[in-house]
Amino acid sequence: AAIMVALYHFLLAFYLFSFLGPGSASQNMRFEDNLYGNPIMVFLSGTFAVSIFFVLSGFVLSIGFFQTKDLNIIKKLAAKRYLRLMLPALVSTLICFFVIILGLSKLHEVAAISHSSWLANTWLFSPNLFDAVKSGSYDIFVSGSSPFNNVLWTMTTEFAGSFLVFGFIALFGNTKNRIFGYAFLILVTFNTWYFPFIAGMAIADLYAHGYITNKKRRLVQLLPVLGAVLFFAGYPMGNPDGTVYKFITFNPQVFNWQTIYLSFAAISLIIAILSTTQLSNFFKKPKISALGKYTFSSYLVHLIVLYTFGMAAFLVFYHKFGLGYNTSALLTLTVSVPIVVGATLLFEKYVDSPSIKLSSIFANILLSPESVKPRLVKILAPIRKTYYQTKKLFSYKKVAVVEAADEIKA
Repeated sequence: AAIMVALYHFLLAFYLFSFLGPGSASQNMRFEDNLYGNPIMVFLSGTFAVSIFFVLSGFVLSIGFFQTKDLNIIKKLAAKRYLRLMLPALVSTLICFFVIILGLSKLHEVAAISHSSWLANTWLFSPNLFDAVKSGSYDIFVSGSSPFNNVLWTMTTEFAGSFLVFGFIALFGNTKNRIFGYAFLILVTFNTWYFPFIAGMAIADLYAHGYITNKKRRLVQLLPVLGAVLFFAGYPMGNPDGTVYKFITFNPQVFNWQTIYLSFAAISLIIAILSTTQLSNFFKKPKISALGKYTFSSYLVHLIVLYTFGMAAFLVFYHKFGLGYNTSALLTLTVSVPIVVGATLLFEKYVDSPSIKLSSIFANILLSPESVKPRLVKILAPIRKTYYQTKKLFSYKKVAVVEAADEIKA
């Protein structure tokens, strides 16, 4: 899903027509008109990837409770949630701020060539440090957008959706009739991005109690389901008129069909993976599951790489080497991939991982301050020891200096 988001933003920069359709962007490639509204675009749909993230959030934030019935798990997750999301998001915002003020991005020069309104409307302001800090620590959780790092529009939904899950579990997690609570929330939220959170939590509930894994199915049995998933997940961003999706669009003034269809597709995909032998075994492999810890970092840094290194690379290929538009775009994607990987690894190691640890420490202090004191004493012990050794050393030097001064005076 994280890879899909990165590819999606690359296409928005160079082939916006593929996602928005006629009348909204220039066509830069012969087949773009055939791609718009084509179900095959599901594999490049960043919005579908985000809906997968939301379902997974509802699942992973609640699975621990449903497996143990320990409400302390939810309390700790709730206590650390803000810092866990805010710290990496704030760092990415500050990186974008310095990129803007130092003029390290040529995105507007590329936008003039690609005619991408999405790219042209990015970073059209003169930022200051206060705005960057405020945006990364507060605005992204209340406004649903970020002028610095576009991907942070999801933080409002992610944060509120998380506490919707926590609140439901705190109130109804141990009740036998919580199915009615699920039904009510699904009815209220099915036309919003909060619906995937509720569905992900319900899936975790069923999974923890063995209802999903009680009968494993083979992949061939779910091929019709997966086909339907891919079809509905390909619902276009723009106007569905002129595409096959116009036949399943009713009263669009009331219903957000892209959100509804993509949410149902993501929910079905997660259930299919959990209940299919081949798919679940594949994702259980250590080398595959270990990649999960890099997804948030990749999500936060890939646009920064695209806006800086990617834009510069495109201009070099297009102007300096005189290559065609499509060749330059393809080469830009090719050379940007290893840079995104490297930036992701660095961000995970020096920002995301420390943020997780710091948020856990904060949660421990908030929930059980008495248990933190011994840890702090242990952590501060080397610092304290160094301080007293240094103080003792300087006291010896002070005595020696005084004695030497007395001798000179004498």
